[in-house]
Amino acid sequence: MMDEIINAFPGYEYVQGKNMYRGVDLGKGGYVYAEPGMYANVALLDIASMHPHSILAMNCFGDYTSRFKDILDARIAIKHGDFDTARKMLNGALEPYLKDESVASDLAQALKISVNSVYGLTSASFENPFRDIRNKNNIVALRGALFMKTLQDAVQERGYTVVHIKTDSIKIANANPQIIQFVMDFAKPYGYTFEHEATYDRMCLVNNAVYIAKYKDGKHAGEWTATGKQFQVPYVFKTLFSKEPIEFEDLCETKEVKTALYLDRNEKLPEGEHNYHFVGKVGNFCPIKPGCDGGELLREAKDKEGNIKYDSATGASGYRWLEAEMVKELGKDNDIDRSYYNQMVNDAIDAIREYGDFEWFISDTEDDTPPWYGPDDPWHDPSLFNVR
Repeated sequence: MMDEIINAFPGYEYVQGKNMYRGVDLGKGGYVYAEPGMYANVALLDIASMHPHSILAMNCFGDYTSRFKDILDARIAIKHGDFDTARKMLNGALEPYLKDESVASDLAQALKISVNSVYGLTSASFENPFRDIRNKNNIVALRGALFMKTLQDAVQERGYTVVHIKTDSIKIANANPQIIQFVMDFAKPYGYTFEHEATYDRMCLVNNAVYIAKYKDGKHAGEWTATGKQFQVPYVFKTLFSKEPIEFEDLCETKEVKTALYLDRNEKLPEGEHNYHFVGKVGNFCPIKPGCDGGELLREAKDKEGNIKYDSATGASGYRWLEAEMVKELGKDNDIDRSYYNQMVNDAIDAIREYGDFEWFISDTEDDTPPWYGPDDPWHDPSLFNVR
């Protein structure tokens, strides 16, 4: 299996426990690459079942690999609605579960879980039938990472900006049909198939895991999508992007700790005195305005000597809180401290402004030419991006 990797990706080396390729440490999981910034016309291309197809390409299970392929193919057939084919696969084992096609998605999900579980077991630290003790560098994920790095270089060599790579997906700015087709054709010899998942009219990537984007076309045309917590916070997403009304649930925060949560209802007590109310390990809370009987939200901890102490719960410092259920029952909606959420909104705006014109980015303008492009930029001459 290692020979297959080395031969397919010349230059790969396993050096001092690191997967090195073209001067980059690929790590031992999925490859991640990011160029934070604001972009337009971004194509999102996903590999269908990357890890399973890596297993097939490397024949990881020897004679049993074909059986693994049968399960994978059955799942894909069901996903694509080809039920007649699926019924005949695996010696007809799935036929009883496809009599009601309306619940076929459940079967597809079950097969997906089976397929993904097998991948996890190949790199597990414990003994199991799918684990090869020679697999020190997670070869299944490694092959995908090697491919994505190879693809990245090929796309960049053709003058395009690779905005983001996350394990099995690539996002390319200023994409046209030529580069999309190039990516799809490039993958085939390696045993992978790309799907053109979406095109974003505009996108702002703030780090290697967080971005906000607006769909350009398709059934979600004009809608926004957020990846990563910063823009997914309902209050932030609705206020800046979707413009949906704010509901009570959008003003609640779930907090969870391994020890215990307490509300210190000390607002009207002399300084230094406390009134701890036990909540539990998990609770749903609303930030409360000063003077409205909220408490400091604390988690139980221990000092170096093992004595119990109370520290602020993550993300709760500087505000007072009440359990959401109490806020609702007592009709204290107007006491909710929205400054907690407005600060999140301001932070999201600042994150976007770091990379471009925020007002243009959230506008509904039909002119999708970003304001930072000048007349000499390639945006105005798509032919400059034709594949060589």
